[in-house]
Amino acid sequence: MKKYILILAPLLISGLQLRAQKLEVTVQANTGLFHFAGKSSSATTQVLQGSITGDPMNRANNPYGSKNGFSYGGNIQVQTVSKGGFIVGLQGGYELLRSKAEVNKYTPIILNPTEYDIVANDASFAVTGHVALQSQSINLNPYIGYRFALNKVKLDILPGMDIGLILDTRDKGEVKDKEGKIYKVNYKRSKAPTDVRLRLGAAASYGRYGLNASFVHGLTNYMKDMVGDASFNAHSEYFRLGLSYRLL
Repeated sequence: MKKYILILAPLLISGLQLRAQKLEVTVQANTGLFHFAGKSSSATTQVLQGSITGDPMNRANNPYGSKNGFSYGGNIQVQTVSKGGFIVGLQGGYELLRSKAEVNKYTPIILNPTEYDIVANDASFAVTGHVALQSQSINLNPYIGYRFALNKVKLDILPGMDIGLILDTRDKGEVKDKEGKIYKVNYKRSKAPTDVRLRLGAAASYGRYGLNASFVHGLTNYMKDMVGDASFNAHSEYFRLGLSYRLL
C-alpha cells in the first residue's frame, strides 16, 4: 500500500499547485458489471457442504467467478479544474460488488468416510444454480485528468487508481438438485485484501448533470495466500456506468 501512496502523492501535490479555475463537488450513483480474471478464476464451481446441521456453512469451492455480476454504488467527488483544463480530484464512496460462477455439483459431508469414498468422491451430485462472491467496500479513487470543451458539453478524461477497502465478503446464492431441493449459500469469508486497481474513466456533463463510465483492472491477487502453490491468481475487473449531479 505504501508504494502506491508514494506514487500518487507527487501527482496530487503537483496538481493542487496548479492555479485552479474552480472547485467542483459532485454526487454520483453507479451500476456496473464486476468479475474476476486470471488463471485461477472460473466460470463454474461446486458447492461444499460446511455443516451437517444447517445451510449457512455451505460455500463455493472456488468463489472467484469469471462471470459478470450486477454491482452498484454511490460516491461523492471533489475536483479542481485549472484554466488550462487540467483536473486533479478524489472520489470516495460505498460499493457492493458481485462476481458470479455457475454451480454444477454439490458435495455433502460424508460421515465416517471410507478410503473409497474419499478417492471416488461418489457422494457428490449434480445441481443447477449460481453463487456470487459479494463484497461490500469503501472505494477511494484519486485521479488526474484533462477537460475538453465540446460546445455545451464538457468531456473529462480521468486516469487514476481505485483503492477498495473491503468491509465484508461472503458467498451468496442457492442451488437446486434434480428433486427440487434447494441448498442455500450465505458463507462469510475471512477479510479480503485491499483491492488496488488501475482505472480509466470518462465523464461527459451538460450543465449540472453528467454521465460517467470507467473500467478498472485489478492489481491485487486475491489468492496470494493460498498454501502450496504460488501460481494461484485471481484479480478483479469492473466496468461502471453512472449518473452524476454537480452540487458546486
